[in-house]
Amino acid sequence: MENQLTIKNASGADETIEVMDIVLDNETGKRYIFYHLLDSEDIYAAILREADTTYFLEAITDDSEWEIVEEILKNQIKVEGGSNEAE
Repeated sequence: MENQLTIKNASGADETIEVMDIVLDNETGKRYIFYHLLDSEDIYAAILREADTTYFLEAITDDSEWEIVEEILKNQIKVEGGSNEAE
């Protein structure tokens, strides 16, 4: 896998994830990361934080931020997959 990142999970242990995309949102000033766990194809999203050379994922808890993240993901799917007439 070429786009892997080692992060600290909730218990403080190192965990490797496959990064799909990292997007800086100008409205919130936050970096959102879209990723898979190595043993799963489910897509996850979180706020990406960095301290020195350690990366942390912060849960998205605000509904308005979830709307931003969902819009980012929809736009990424449209760009990668082309127009979807079923929408």
